[in-house]
Amino acid sequence: MKIITTHRSPDFDAFASCVAAKKLFNDYAIVLPSNPARNLTEFLKIYSDRFEYIWDHEFEGEVTELIVVDTSSLDRIPEKIKKKIKNAKIKVFDHHTDESPYEGVVAKVGATITILVEIIREQNIPIDPTEATLFMIGLYDDTGNLLFSSTTPRDLEVAKFLLENGANLDEVALYTREELTPQQMEILNRLVETAQEYEVNGVPITISVVECENFVGGLGLIVSKAWEMLGKETFIAIVKMGKKVYIVGRTSSPDVDLGSLMREMGGGGHTRAASATIVGKEPGEVLEDLLKKLHDHVVPLLRARDIMSSPVKVVLSTMTIREVDKLMKQTGHNGFPVVEGNRLVGIVTKKAVEKAMNHNLGDKPVKSIMTPNLVVATPDTPVPKLRELMVENAIGRIPILENGILVGIVTRSDVLRAIFGKPFKKYVKPVFKENGQVFRNVSKILMERIEPKILNLFRLLGKFGDEVNMPVYVVGGFVRDLLLGIENLDIDIVVEGNAIEFAEYAKRFLPAKMVKHEKFMTASLFLKDGLRIDVATARMEYYESPAKLPDVEMSTIKKDLYRRDFTINAMAIKLNPADFGLLVDFFGGYRDLKNGIIRVLHTLSFVDDPTRIIRAIRFEQRFDFRIEETTEKLLKQAVEEGYLEKTTGARIRQEIEKILEERNPLKSIRRMAEFNIVRHLFPKTYYTPSMDGKMENLFRNIPWVEKNYGKVNKFYAVLHIFLEFYDDEAWSETKKRYSLRGNLINEIRHVEKSAPALVEMLKEEVPTSFIYPIVKGVNNETICHFLSYLEGKEEESFKTHLLKIKNTKLEKIDGNYLIKKGIKSGKIIGEVLEKVLMKKLDGDTRDEEEILEEVLSSLRNGGIE
Repeated sequence: MKIITTHRSPDFDAFASCVAAKKLFNDYAIVLPSNPARNLTEFLKIYSDRFEYIWDHEFEGEVTELIVVDTSSLDRIPEKIKKKIKNAKIKVFDHHTDESPYEGVVAKVGATITILVEIIREQNIPIDPTEATLFMIGLYDDTGNLLFSSTTPRDLEVAKFLLENGANLDEVALYTREELTPQQMEILNRLVETAQEYEVNGVPITISVVECENFVGGLGLIVSKAWEMLGKETFIAIVKMGKKVYIVGRTSSPDVDLGSLMREMGGGGHTRAASATIVGKEPGEVLEDLLKKLHDHVVPLLRARDIMSSPVKVVLSTMTIREVDKLMKQTGHNGFPVVEGNRLVGIVTKKAVEKAMNHNLGDKPVKSIMTPNLVVATPDTPVPKLRELMVENAIGRIPILENGILVGIVTRSDVLRAIFGKPFKKYVKPVFKENGQVFRNVSKILMERIEPKILNLFRLLGKFGDEVNMPVYVVGGFVRDLLLGIENLDIDIVVEGNAIEFAEYAKRFLPAKMVKHEKFMTASLFLKDGLRIDVATARMEYYESPAKLPDVEMSTIKKDLYRRDFTINAMAIKLNPADFGLLVDFFGGYRDLKNGIIRVLHTLSFVDDPTRIIRAIRFEQRFDFRIEETTEKLLKQAVEEGYLEKTTGARIRQEIEKILEERNPLKSIRRMAEFNIVRHLFPKTYYTPSMDGKMENLFRNIPWVEKNYGKVNKFYAVLHIFLEFYDDEAWSETKKRYSLRGNLINEIRHVEKSAPALVEMLKEEVPTSFIYPIVKGVNNETICHFLSYLEGKEEESFKTHLLKIKNTKLEKIDGNYLIKKGIKSGKIIGEVLEKVLMKKLDGDTRDEEEILEEVLSSLRNGGIE
């Protein structure tokens, strides 16, 4: 049997290319892989009878001739077909490469459909408007509406040909991402800028009023995009163009009936989307009329007092976590308000209690794990506002206060019951304030800020994900730095599925080596160009006890992001083709990034991993952000309760070393001292103003030392100052904890002993020979330590001496020369060479042999042979 097929999880370019190939090879049958892209699935629901194809699971028989489109790799076609092509004759049509071992045509153009339509045009094979439209969708889908950098002039020529043959651009727009024209973008921006919120029967309604001189088409699309950008539940646009006023509305609220409203205004539509056209009125008059009529089409709103539970069960701040845990089990409650005296001071959740119990913290007071930054409401707060607060702050209950007194509590179940009439456990579309979106499209940022090689790699990884039926995301620091406009090639990929299986599949098509780590369900791909990609299974970590490395279990992307250290690192970008460039932000990371805030995701974050204490400071200082108030309180609490001491020295050392590689590590060290972290890491170290001055001198001089002497180990350089005046016992404990080299303490004590005398000598401008014995044989970190004691004139003088010592060498005489002179003792040889060198250091310009004779004469007079 002769068949045409394509890669697994086919997109529009793949299917369109199959159809085009069949026009060229009419006796072939199309066998389409299952699980097509979402937009292609929608297309096939309408046009399934228009095109002849069968699904791969329906295919039977052997393959005698095979045409593969949109991939050059047989590993990407369905397994069932792959097993049936042992002796088949194979042709390939593909735009991803310009080389192939098979017959056919391959070329690096924007889409495979371009190659096939060119052949159709050359052979004068007719195509009808439906085929032209399908081919155009395939072309637009793979070239980003002809805007991707991979688009070529050949693609544009094919687009022209398809338009001439009846391609319907309105139909194309339904299945591809639509880009707005400059005129449409101007209206969109003005709609967003002029948005005003009104309250109708307690329901928030957002309305924008805009005027423009000329008619601009596509107002429905523009309003939909504005509605999405504003993140409002109900949005109505009043736009005057020419002599007409157009009203377009969108809503997700079950309490607003836009269809009946617009019918009363002379238009029509559905409950959730409707429009009307008004002639002979100004926009202000239309707005006034609209606000009057809205009251009859908006269901009056329930408020907190209508749904809250009262009286409220509370717990005292002094109760132990164990007592609260028992109370939760007895009552079935998932959270309690926490009171101190007569004052509401926080709220504690079941999740926080269970986590604390797992860490054997049952005897701690409940106030140590409560959330103190309360989100509260009044009895008059509307239910949609309560839902908005819950979603935006990721909370499940809101205390209701009246005149400062706790009068009730509203839970998530109360809100959902009020909205839907019964508890509703499925996903509810959230309502957000500005900067509170969970999802936003950042594909344009991706295209603008990362090089094409990485962008194409991301697209490939997304396609691989579709082919193995796994959602694929790039996560963590890469996403954070992308949004900040900072280059970062540290690529972490998370898949909702088995990461090792995904990496093994990707390796088949990439020039890469793979290393897998089965215990942690992760793998690393090392590409030939030096790029490394780390792939992990979306997972939720749980810690057996504080400061231990985590155990891992399969989870979803939301839980995977929840385990991360800070909100700004808990964002992901989806790479699968249908959602390519979709930013996923469940925890407000985008908002915190914009506001310059470091915030943990839960109250036990620093208990789970105390190294986050140091990491919080590193990120705060790197980006010039600030640690959020509650996070700072939790950080200080974890420090004082000794969680850093429970963490291995190796992990602490790694975090300190990372801080020391930052652009301005001194700021981080000062912040660590401010939080008393230095004292907990090095118990005998007291960060005094004097020590801070030495640190400032140290970091000022490290670049000079590295320029003249080579690499400085900054960790050891800092320890030279931190560990000054340590006794043997304190040194022994510190050495063991941080796996330090044994002679470090001798280097430090040499500086302790010599530095005061060195400072005095430099004030007197002594000869270099006085300095030489002090610095003879010392390493770069010890030089830095000496420089930490110096400033101004003394610092410059010391550097001059150091360079003179570095650059002054004995050129004629050495040990062999002295042996020939009859000197046998190695000790005397060393002493003689050193004396000759010191005379040269002090400016003696005589010949070395002449200086040597003087030194030897002096030694003989002293009785040495």
